[in-house]
Amino acid sequence: MQQFTFILKDNTQKAFNSFYWFLYFLHVIAIAAMLFKEPGAYHRITGWIFLLLLSLFMFLYPYFKGKINLITYQSIVSLIMIGFWIALLAWIPAIVLIITVVFANFVLIRKSKAIFSNKNIIIVKSLFTKVYTWVEVENVVLKDHLLSVDFKNNHLIQVEITPESFNIDEATFNQFCHHQLQP
Repeated sequence: MQQFTFILKDNTQKAFNSFYWFLYFLHVIAIAAMLFKEPGAYHRITGWIFLLLLSLFMFLYPYFKGKINLITYQSIVSLIMIGFWIALLAWIPAIVLIITVVFANFVLIRKSKAIFSNKNIIIVKSLFTKVYTWVEVENVVLKDHLLSVDFKNNHLIQVEITPESFNIDEATFNQFCHHQLQP
């Protein structure tokens, strides 16, 4: 059984990275607001310590950018943010943050793929998987690292493939798809 697997470029990862930095920014604002509102010395000292830690990591990000990957860096900053809530004995925000970070990391780590086999086409995205039969497909073309799947119901999937998938021969793949689409 012949099978072709393509790793797809995914905008979902960009969105979750932006979401992560927004979450980081909200924590800095929450800590700063707490510094001016809380009367207790423990809360203020804890807030200053974590605000300094988060600021230090934010300003050191350009230095670490080439040395460690983004997910590792985000995990370290997440641990600092979670540590802040645990230090204040605020368990609900800590648990919500843990769940959010685990979900975001799951989405960031999982790569989107398109798998073409004799039986069907499987599109694996970060949050869902869809299976299409060849009967549902009008045409499939791979040209210049752009994969196009045209369905009979007028839906179109058009996505770039990543350099990891460049080793697949376009002519062989297009011939395989043309053979599968024959009645």
